[in-house]
Formats: sequence, C-alpha cells, structure tokens
Amino acid sequence: MWKLRFRSEEDADDAVLQRLMRILWLSVGLSAFALLASQYQGILAALGIGTLILLASFAGGCFFGFLFGLPKVAPPEAQGISSNTASSSAQPAANDLKPSPEASGSVAPTARARLLQSSTNLEKISDWLTTMIVGASLVELHRVNDALLAFRLFLETTATVFPVEGGAPTAGAIPTAGTIILIFGAICGFLYMYLNTRLVLVRLFAAIERFLAGDTALPASQQRIIAEIADRQEGLGSTLKQQASSSKGWTVDDALGLMFDLLYKDNPDRVIHLGAELSNTVARERAEYWFYLAAAFGQKLHGLPNKDPEWMSARDNALDAARRAIAIAPSYRERLWAISNPESTDDDLVPLRRDPEFLKLVGRA
Repeated sequence: MWKLRFRSEEDADDAVLQRLMRILWLSVGLSAFALLASQYQGILAALGIGTLILLASFAGGCFFGFLFGLPKVAPPEAQGISSNTASSSAQPAANDLKPSPEASGSVAPTARARLLQSSTNLEKISDWLTTMIVGASLVELHRVNDALLAFRLFLETTATVFPVEGGAPTAGAIPTAGTIILIFGAICGFLYMYLNTRLVLVRLFAAIERFLAGDTALPASQQRIIAEIADRQEGLGSTLKQQASSSKGWTVDDALGLMFDLLYKDNPDRVIHLGAELSNTVARERAEYWFYLAAAFGQKLHGLPNKDPEWMSARDNALDAARRAIAIAPSYRERLWAISNPESTDDDLVPLRRDPEFLKLVGRA
C-alpha cells in the first residue's frame, strides 16, 4: 500500500509534463498533415482545412485559458513571514498517520533566507492582458457577429476545393462548418488549458516555489511523529540526541540523518516507516533518501523466507528505491553495489547480489 501511494504522488509531475508534450507533438503532426491535405481537392482538402481551423482555434483558446488561469506567487508578507525570509514550513500532508488539531502548533518551523525569487513578469503580463481583453471584449462584443460573417466570407472565397464541371470551384459546406469548428475549438481549448492550469500546472509551480525557497522544514504533524520515533530509539548519535531533546523543528536533513542512524539498529521497519512519513516532502528529491530505503528493504530480505510474497514485495521495493536513487544521482550505482558485498560490514543488499535486475541497475550485467 505504501509503495502504491508513493508512486502515484512521486510520478504525478512527470506524467503531467509527458502528457502535455504528447499533446504538443500530436498537434504538430496534425498541423503538418492538414497543411499537406489542404493542397489537394475534394474531401481530403476540406478535411485538412477543417483540421487547421480546429487546431488554430484550439491553440488560441489554450493561450487565453493559460492567461486567465495562471496562478500568482504570493509575496512573503501574504505568507505571514518577513520580506527577506521565506517560510520553510509546508502544509501537513493529507495522509499523516495521526493528524491532530493541536499538531499544527506543536513545533515552530525554522525560517531561512531565500536566495532565489521567482520571476513575476508573466504574472504582470497576465494581469494586464486579461484586464485589457475583458474590457475590449465588452466594448467590441457587438462586432462578434460581423467578425464571424467576415470569416465565413473569407472561407467562401479562398477554400474553393470542390471542382464544378463547367463552372468555378466552390467551397461547399466549408464556410458553415468552419465557423462552427472555430467556435468549438476556441471554447474547448480555453476550458482544457484553464482547467489544466488551475488543477494540474499549479502543482508544478508550487514545487518550483518550494525548491527556490529551500523548503526543508517538515510539517508540524510529521515532526511530531518523527520525534516520537527518535524518542523510542535508544543509542542515537550525539547530534540526533541533541536534535531530539531541543525545541527546534526537525528538517529533512535531520530526518535523513535519523534514517541513516536507524539503519545500524537492525530495525528496518522503523526506517521504512520514517520513509513513508517523508514521502510527501522534498526528501524524495534526495538520492540518499532512496538509498536508505533500498538498504532498509534489503535488510528485510535477510530475515524473510526466500521467494515468499513478503520477500518479493521487499525485493521490488528495494529495486524501486535503488532505481530512483540512481535516477537522481548516477554515482549511487557504486554505493549500491558496495552494500551488496557479502564481505563488507554494510551488507544490506547481499540478497540482491546476483539478481539480474539489480545487476542491470548498477551496471554489472
């Protein structure tokens, strides 16, 4: 369950970008087809012209949809922080294990200076253009019918793709259908991009803002749970002991340090549990986070019967974590290979030493 939940959130942004790129390339391909088809006569030419009208109006609708749906970056003052710092706290995750009303105020997050700021030029242009477009549209609304009529007349005189024996070629039903396609494509393009911008792209913008802000402090509810894990653990390192006893908030770096420390306590379940708590934070962008999870799942393999369902689940999770660590930092191939050495003191991934998929991941296949 944990693995499926994490994968859906981890891959969401990549899936969005891939889908948008596929739509873009599909539009380019359709445009090329339509341009070629419009050079012929008859039904094929009419289909090409109709496709060009649809794509052009859809693209125009997408432009206005993006313009009207573009989110704003809130200034520091609106976030309740000073103008020269950025809050490093995040909203509590929706899937916290034990959310409580008092958790949000239990730990004071730390603030750190923000080195980079997002450019707001596009937002200013969006505000200016949307205001101008709305105003101009209201003033010129009575001319919409004239514009559509002019577009229809344009098609009648230029889209003459149907030959007539003994007479001049005609546009057939293209003027009427083209006007309908123009309106339909513009509306669909606007709704498509507006909804995508408001519901999907806003998540990508938020991720960039968190990255620029250096947002490494953890939500208060997660800090409480991580503090409880640290309190139950004996023999912590001196730095983690000091962190656990202080009133200062836990950061991602602190939590990753705790994961590393727990790996040497022969209790991989706590490492995995801690990893699940960090699954909605910027920790997932760190290669060491995935490396520690791969090592923890590898430790579970040592105590499980070979090839039983639980063993296979731990293997799949270990390989998945290893793959993600390598995707972020390819140098982790050597580190993963090193902890699969049975002669090493760090032998977490020894059960995968001869696994074909693991060998392929670390470049030993």
